[in-house]
Amino acid sequence: MSQSTPATAARVPTYAWAVVALLWPVVMLNYLDRQMVSTIRASIRADIPSIASDQEFGTLMAVFMWVYACLSPLGGFIADRFNRRWTVIGSLFVWSAVTWLTGHATTYSQLLSFRALMGISEAFYMPAALALIADFHAGGTCARAVGGHQSGIYAGLALGGLGGYIAQTSSWRNCFTCSASVGDFLTATTCRFSVRSRVRSIAPPATV
Repeated sequence: MSQSTPATAARVPTYAWAVVALLWPVVMLNYLDRQMVSTIRASIRADIPSIASDQEFGTLMAVFMWVYACLSPLGGFIADRFNRRWTVIGSLFVWSAVTWLTGHATTYSQLLSFRALMGISEAFYMPAALALIADFHAGGTCARAVGGHQSGIYAGLALGGLGGYIAQTSSWRNCFTCSASVGDFLTATTCRFSVRSRVRSIAPPATV
């Protein structure tokens, strides 16, 4: 039976936890982006008359989920075959660009296209991020590291509600512009940190 000891967990370097800390705001932003659309629904519909019905707005929400669900296995395949850090960085860069485009959409068709593109870009993040965490936490800290990363999901869902406040006080478009700016910052930070900190994956602990 495989079992890790406190000494094994203690050998996990600081960088392994830095990976989790670096990915936390990324996954938070990931889920904030997808949640924000529903919280600013009224503002979007008022500004884009071509969204003629609740059904069409529901399609905007659904197309993201369907694309995301269908491409998640492909995201896992890519994360297994290619560099996981760069898969995370590439996903973050693309979805930040799509977020910016969403804030500049003027028609229903544009919004629908951008939501589908968002599903494509975000589908590549989660498999690569979880695999990357497992690479650095192969011993007795893996579950804690994944749990810490997962907490960012619910923080993002909760913070997505801020979109409604921003939309009322400013503009719904500013919600996406601000989110895209944060994504660009995280892309640069993640890229710089991961490139400069080349650390080998931690070997699994010995079985007892």
